[in-house]
Amino acid sequence: MNIIYKEIDEKIEVSIIKEFGSWVSDCNCLIRGKGCYLIAALSNDKVVGFAALHPEQWIAPLEQYFDAFIEVIEVNEKYQKQGIGSKLVEKLEKFAKSYGYYQIRAWSSIECISALKMFYKLQYCMCPAAMLGTSVLHGYENKQIVGYYYAKLL
Repeated sequence: MNIIYKEIDEKIEVSIIKEFGSWVSDCNCLIRGKGCYLIAALSNDKVVGFAALHPEQWIAPLEQYFDAFIEVIEVNEKYQKQGIGSKLVEKLEKFAKSYGYYQIRAWSSIECISALKMFYKLQYCMCPAAMLGTSVLHGYENKQIVGYYYAKLL
């Protein structure tokens, strides 16, 4: 299988939304701007995976600092377990390091078993967490969401 990795332009973004669903745009997963990086995995010009990171400001009293936050990593179910997600993260890490970020972080719910295993395999520090409050996901408002925070020094 020949997978090509490309930065996400408007044409690829339209393909992502078509392949993965409107939640990608509804949840504002593909943030553009200074310090952001969007990457897609393509097989025969079909998007089979994508990932995005953006700068995340630290909270007070360290609000002058930013690090890279992985907003989303998705791989089509038919293409999972083939190293595509790991390669997407590797490309995000490379960008983040070259941009000058100190660390890269992410979060996922416990439902994302493949993400949990991937981040562990990629030597991310993992911290269990339970969140309660607002959510961008419909149906999770004011419900506890259990998952993991991930972080890795660059």
